[in-house]
Amino acid sequence: MTDRNLNVVLSTSQITDLIYAWEDYREDFRRKAIEAQNGFGLDVEYWESRANDIEGTLQIVQSAVRATIGHG
Repeated sequence: MTDRNLNVVLSTSQITDLIYAWEDYREDFRRKAIEAQNGFGLDVEYWESRANDIEGTLQIVQSAVRATIGHG
């Protein structure tokens, strides 16, 4: 997949909402991985990789937020 830049301006509350939504999304994938261990849905590796993808995105966003604290 090709990387792309996404330039957005968000309020502090919007950033917080976005981070919480991604955390919930990540946790949903982790729950699905556990369910997959019991034979439900797609395989465990798929759900774990999706949770890891979301975790990576969260880390990028949180790092960008920390870098801009005091710059706005």
